[in-house]
Amino acid sequence: MKKIFTLIIAATLAAGTVAAASYTGGIFLLNEDWFGHNASSVNFYSYDGDSIVYRAYQAANPGSTLGNTAEYAAIDGDNIYFCSKQNYGSTGGRLVVADAKTLEKKASIDAIGDADTRAFLAVSDTKAYISTSAGVYTYDKSTNTVGPAIAGITGEVGNMVLVGDKVLAASNGKISVIDAVADILVKTVAVSSLTTVFAVGGQAYAAANSSTWGAPGSSSTEHFLKLDATTCEPTDTLAVAMATQNTWFAWKNSNPAIDEQHQVLYYSPYEGCNFISKYDLASGTFTQQFITFDGSQQMYGNVVAFDPASGYIVAETFEGYSSQNYYLNIYKSDGTKLKSIKLKDNYWFPSMVLFSPREQVSTGVASTTAAGQVASVKYFNLQGMASDEPFDGINIKVITYTDGTKQSLKMVK
Repeated sequence: MKKIFTLIIAATLAAGTVAAASYTGGIFLLNEDWFGHNASSVNFYSYDGDSIVYRAYQAANPGSTLGNTAEYAAIDGDNIYFCSKQNYGSTGGRLVVADAKTLEKKASIDAIGDADTRAFLAVSDTKAYISTSAGVYTYDKSTNTVGPAIAGITGEVGNMVLVGDKVLAASNGKISVIDAVADILVKTVAVSSLTTVFAVGGQAYAAANSSTWGAPGSSSTEHFLKLDATTCEPTDTLAVAMATQNTWFAWKNSNPAIDEQHQVLYYSPYEGCNFISKYDLASGTFTQQFITFDGSQQMYGNVVAFDPASGYIVAETFEGYSSQNYYLNIYKSDGTKLKSIKLKDNYWFPSMVLFSPREQVSTGVASTTAAGQVASVKYFNLQGMASDEPFDGINIKVITYTDGTKQSLKMVK
């Protein structure tokens, strides 16, 4: 059976050249790298090969780099968009656009107004928004050009989320509500101690945490807010002992990892903590130390992600600012550890993980068309047996969506 979760480097015999690597079925590891010494980098872990390619973007584009202090990346269609706070000399811009499977460069943009880049959000087939240290800019995906800033939004903007025809953009203490069709600021919603905005099943939420460093005290604000679909104002307060961390002192991605199917959030609640917390939105259940890291491992930022294809929770850790020890940790959704991989020395400050495109296969079990929200997930082994949890070895994962369509993916546990 053909393996699809493999890093393939094939010779193109007719041309006498080497074809581009294909980064599918794995995890992109974005990291800041060593500020003042190296450009930021994206690295790749292959599930199937159980191997890591370091500085994969530089390998795919000799002479080019990402920018300086990359904190965010997003995959949209065939492209991956890397957001760095500043340029890295003349070799890497504040926004770098690359092919999502090969990492071959398509564009590198040095200037986005007079601001540092934060995050990227696709809002249509041709348009995206870029959040910066000085507002939100429009972006034409078809030409890879930056458009005008959205009037009325000032100051630093972090994470953004698209809900219906609105974009909610998080700033320190407020949410800017944007008409994503007309590119107009509709209103500003005040939210004290806001850290980020996100959506689960089309429902928008905000997270608030007044503790800017270290574990929160007894008087700290810690909660999630459910936002009204029409007004975007908070309607319900979901109290937790620890919410997602506050990073406005030096912005990093603070969005929780989201299991859409089960409406569960996973996140690192504060800088330097040695655990991942879990909040079940459906039941209102909070588990503060859902996963505790081995030894002296701890969090730099909030580098936690949930892979809907495998059902795995992925987290990157380090052992403190004076250590050279960095780790990639992979867990089952019940918190059971599958792997803890020590990364090479001088790996330098992880910022985000995201999952690479997956090649889809026709299996006879279901079609490969996908749309709507996830309704159920089933796993089939090579003998045709079905289970709610993956079998050891090769699985065909069948995702059924609420609109009745299905998607089949091959995976290896």
